[in-house]
Amino acid sequence: MSAVRQLDAPSAQLAHIHTRCFDFGWSENVFADLLIKPHHRTYVFEADGEIVSFVVMAVVAGEGEILTLATDPSYQNKGLARLLLLQVIETLRKEGADSLFLEVATDNMHAIRLYEGCGFVRSGRRKAYYSRRNAPPVDAYILRLALQNGAS
Repeated sequence: MSAVRQLDAPSAQLAHIHTRCFDFGWSENVFADLLIKPHHRTYVFEADGEIVSFVVMAVVAGEGEILTLATDPSYQNKGLARLLLLQVIETLRKEGADSLFLEVATDNMHAIRLYEGCGFVRSGRRKAYYSRRNAPPVDAYILRLALQNGAS
């Protein structure tokens, strides 16, 4: 295993992992487009030279947003997503960002426990936010983490 690092070039591994984790995974082109946007960042965790977990985020006007976070199913439950999330939180705090937010499916209890365990709180709900391949859409919680004292 290796440490968390920022990704600076497109990788087909991101799309491969994403499609294994979500009903409607993002394509290589989506990830390539995100990597070239000035306010977007991607952090990865590698094992044996292969990306096995990653987070894509945006930072604009002192607020961070996690766009997606995924871990290859064969590497789940090893704390990699938590390591990535803690890296993002630490980096944004050092940069002086006020807050970090994300949406998570209301039925994704593993992710909800991860985020709430890192201090995120529920601040809203989006009805029928996530489409499902073989089921009705699922609501999303909006979770927010204050990064600086007094931030909301």
